Amino acid sequence: MRNELGQLRGVLSLLQEGGVAGDAVDWEGAAVALGVTSFPGDYQEFVSAFGAGSIEESLFVSIPRPGVPAAALTVGRLPESVLQSNAMHLWQEPGDGSRHRLEDMLVWGQTNSADSLCWVTSDPDPDRWPVAVWERQGGGWKVHDCGIVEFLLRLLRGEFSECPVSDEALWGVQRARFLNFRDEERLLGTGVNPWTGRPLNRFD
Repeated sequence: MRNELGQLRGVLSLLQEGGVAGDAVDWEGAAVALGVTSFPGDYQEFVSAFGAGSIEESLFVSIPRPGVPAAALTVGRLPESVLQSNAMHLWQEPGDGSRHRLEDMLVWGQTNSADSLCWVTSDPDPDRWPVAVWERQGGGWKVHDCGIVEFLLRLLRGEFSECPVSDEALWGVQRARFLNFRDEERLLGTGVNPWTGRPLNRFD
């Protein structure tokens, strides 16, 4: 686990040197609020190192926020409207629909192509939760037998058999930048585009 996070640190760097690195989470309170026993160890390490934010404005990682479930970039369950949608019950692999339930999905991220990045939380051991991706342009759900850190590492290195998300902006790039949401809010508040360092204008 630590080795994978170390490898991820080698390809994913903080955009703002000296900026926000990680977020503090009430893990016990979040587990109670979301009805799980705990959270995957690799994810807790990722949150401690990077926190909530985005990778190159392409993939967004959320954190649990017990008490403020409506805040942006917040881990949560799929909404009822999604659970009732026939379109959301499409699976790329035959048989996955009978093995997994949408009610067990816990959303930890999204892409700017409206993909949903989730865990399947049916196993009582959170370190055994696989990553499930709703590919808006890829034909429905696909389950990947890995945790979030391995998923991100394999995405950035291009190590899946094909890109696991609809947007290929991060596919096999080898190096990428991460911006914590607090740094983004702070810089936007000063009139600076956090990704370019230039003053905001109508073309940003």
